[in-house]
Amino acid sequence: MDALNIRFNHYELHSTINPVLQALQESPHLQILKPSSTADGLAVLLFLLASVGYLTRGRFWDKRDPCYQVYFERPQVAANSSTNAAKSNRDIAKCIEDGDYHCVIFWGSQSGTAERFAETLGRECHARFGINALVADLSDYDAESIASIQEKHFVIFLLSTYGEGDPSDNTAGLWDWIKRVHTGSIQLGNLRYFAFGLGNSNYKYYNRVLDVVADALNIAGATALMPRQKADDANGATEEDFQAWTDGVFALFRSMGYEQKSNVYQPSIDIKFNGQIDKAVIVVTSSIHQPSSNNSPIVPLGIRGARELFTGGDRNCIHIELDLGNTDLVYKTGDHIGIWPCNPDEEVDRLLDTLGLQHCREDKLTIASHIEAGKSKIPSPTNLDTAFRHHLEICGPVSRKVVAELAQFAPTPDAKAFLLNLGHNRDQHEQLTANTHMTLARLLQYASPTEPWRNLPLSFVIENLLSLQPRYYSISSSSVISPRRIAVTALVVNRTLPSDPVTTICGLASNYLLSSSQLAPAGAVPTATYRKPVPAEPTQYRTVLAHVRKSKFKLPITSSTPIVLISAGTGFAPFRAFIQERAKLHAIGKPIGKIVIFFGCRDETDYIYRDEMQKTQDQLGDKLEIITAFSRQGGSKVYVQDRVGEHASKVLGMLEAGANMYICGKASMAREVDAKLEGAAANIKQLTENEVKAWADALKKRGKWKADVWG
Repeated sequence: MDALNIRFNHYELHSTINPVLQALQESPHLQILKPSSTADGLAVLLFLLASVGYLTRGRFWDKRDPCYQVYFERPQVAANSSTNAAKSNRDIAKCIEDGDYHCVIFWGSQSGTAERFAETLGRECHARFGINALVADLSDYDAESIASIQEKHFVIFLLSTYGEGDPSDNTAGLWDWIKRVHTGSIQLGNLRYFAFGLGNSNYKYYNRVLDVVADALNIAGATALMPRQKADDANGATEEDFQAWTDGVFALFRSMGYEQKSNVYQPSIDIKFNGQIDKAVIVVTSSIHQPSSNNSPIVPLGIRGARELFTGGDRNCIHIELDLGNTDLVYKTGDHIGIWPCNPDEEVDRLLDTLGLQHCREDKLTIASHIEAGKSKIPSPTNLDTAFRHHLEICGPVSRKVVAELAQFAPTPDAKAFLLNLGHNRDQHEQLTANTHMTLARLLQYASPTEPWRNLPLSFVIENLLSLQPRYYSISSSSVISPRRIAVTALVVNRTLPSDPVTTICGLASNYLLSSSQLAPAGAVPTATYRKPVPAEPTQYRTVLAHVRKSKFKLPITSSTPIVLISAGTGFAPFRAFIQERAKLHAIGKPIGKIVIFFGCRDETDYIYRDEMQKTQDQLGDKLEIITAFSRQGGSKVYVQDRVGEHASKVLGMLEAGANMYICGKASMAREVDAKLEGAAANIKQLTENEVKAWADALKKRGKWKADVWG
């Protein structure tokens, strides 16, 4: 067989080269290339060899590994053939009919909350009313097929809004379709729907996705069975808002003739333990993350450099450089990196102890869903330690609804009474969660300090915990200057509680990065301990799991376009990359536009990258202007939005001259910056309120006024 392959390849090589040689010999236009000396002959030979190499690449050399894609497949997908078959049909109307569903619950989620709500609602619809609900990822179905859903069925939309009124990544197809629906060209007279939105009122376009979708559906003649309702995460009210809306939905079900059953827990998954698992099959990357046009695959990246950015105080801000190595990962200046943290050892051990499951933490764990086409939060098979450490948000708070449902599994009467009281008393629940760090394990320990929760089904625990999600950071390096290294700038978050000022609550991802960087914490700031994220061969570099997410937060194409950069704290991260890129262009003689930076922080010790900025200032001269604001230095508090207000005429003048403006930091800061500039525009340009709004919106639509903000 090998000899046959060699002969075949030899024949194929000749069949590839001969036409090239014949063309060179016969073409009159190429006769002038006939060599007249040894040097010319050598040049022609090199040209021919290069041509042959180019034409045969991928056929005889540098062949792609035929199994290359296996590296990026989720191992549980092959086992779930029924899931794959169900997803092959993207017509949601046909799926509802074929599966004998009463309704479909669509979720559009960026952080996983809307997905969890959809799964919870689907289970409760079936358990309480016998309503068979298809819980559906919007990206799994063609949005156009929604128009074919029959009137006897109904649709529930759970839609999140993030950033500046942006839809979640998996809502892209619906978003494009809704734009067409909004024109009135599509009729949806048979569609009956509920709509609930998840958002944060700190953002200017609070719950915009919900409003755009619901308005379009109404224009097309769809019937809203209930008025749209919105959750507000600004004060941590999302869970309560969802519960209040769910109560209204269930009341409407009763009025529609659905009979409510007693609420008895019915698991949606089967869990089996079966001996030890081979370490080679343990998967620690997310089972729900799928590479897309916006998101790269998850890969381990080596930490090749780390340093502390704060020069004093008891806080940490770290700069970490991640090596892309020989991975296929690429990034562009302004993109985001998603860091996949793992839960700390202490919290994993606490939960296993509380559930009485320490003895089987390493045993093989297999999960099967009762729901056709259901998505698993964790890969199967795996083990319990991996599930709690890498796949479930065990460090998050527990909702009041889950607290009340836990009571039925309480190991003692006192624990049951405590949980029932807490679950039905909103004020008491809010007070407890505000004053204590009440994770699931801590709540169970608090309710029953001596007795483990052996009767609490593991299925209930997995169903009611969020999937562990990545934490996103703006990349603080330029892909032009550093194409194979990504810089991350992370403030290490630690806080104390009013009821327990001694205990420090550690931010999950930031402390994970601090621990992985092996930097000594400043002062006496404690950090949690984390197991190495992935089993790997010994290496001198530690690794973190990460993926790149594309962003529209980009420098103008023309380097001579002036830019205004407004940030506070670690919001400066992408601007470091912007400035590096502009400085490099300047160094090689390219014209660059004026750069004005507004930067705010607490005091001089929090002034990150100060030495770098001073060197760049010396290099760029009057092309760079840095305006600082310190909120805790001296007698007065000055914030970055105050400085923008003081220099509003300069900013407006630059915008009028064609500059691009970028804002990065907390949403509340960005909103106040908007207010300062809009107020100045009203005064200077003598505009009405509506005219100011139209002026600002026009700049944003043209990409001249961009924001990259968080809650």
